[in-house]
This record gives sequence, C-alpha cells and structure tokens, in this order.
Amino acid sequence: MDASSTLGPRHELVVQFLDEVRHRDTDWQALAGTTKSPEASAAMAAIADLRWPAAQAAAVDDAALQAFSSLGLTRDMFDHPLAMGRIKNSIGAASTAISAGDALGREHVEALLKPYVAAGFPSAQRALATTSGQDA
Repeated sequence: MDASSTLGPRHELVVQFLDEVRHRDTDWQALAGTTKSPEASAAMAAIADLRWPAAQAAAVDDAALQAFSSLGLTRDMFDHPLAMGRIKNSIGAASTAISAGDALGREHVEALLKPYVAAGFPSAQRALATTSGQDA
C-alpha cells in the first residue's frame, strides 16, 4: 500500500472528515448524546468483524486518535462521565466506516455517520451518499 492510500481507497474522504473534526465548530457535548444507540453498538460489532489490511486499520485508528487528541477535550467539559470516551470512540468508528466504505453494511455506515451528518459534516454526508454497503 503506498503512502497516498494508507487510509484505504477512500483516503481523501477520511482526511477530509478528520480535518472537519479538528476545525469545525462542533458541540461535542450534544454530539456525544447522539452517538449511543443499539444501531451504533451493532455497527461497532460489525467493525470488529471487518477483514481488512492491518496497516489500513492501524493508520485509520492512529489518524482518528490524533484528530481526537487535537481537540483538547477534558472530562469536565461533559455532563456525563463517559461522554468524552463516546466522542473518542465515535470519531474512530466514523473514520473506520468511511475508510471501509462498501465493506461495511450500509445500515452500519449510516448508524456511525448519522450523528456527523446531523452536525453538518459535509464529508460524512459525502461518505454516506457514496456507500452502498455489502448488505444493501
């Protein structure tokens, strides 16, 4: 895998999403409340079952963690003690859903990107619009 595709065939879309994570004016407290659902839990399980190159998985995880860390969020910024962790997990899962694209079921991609689409992330909307998913 060459450097330009480290994040998979949808490298540029993952980069755009993580750039938006870093720079969009986002109400992370509100977003944390929208990331917990039975559908999102099922999508997380589906991500765990993905069979994809280890280098791609590691690159996506690392890039998502770097974007999350750049936000400077602290637990005292949230009403719920686990909300900050939900944001961290959500950014990673959404990045994975974008990178995995059609390898992940459409319903799982929707569950992971829907909070970001609702929060106005154009990259999440584009990723959702271009994903058919294996179960579609």
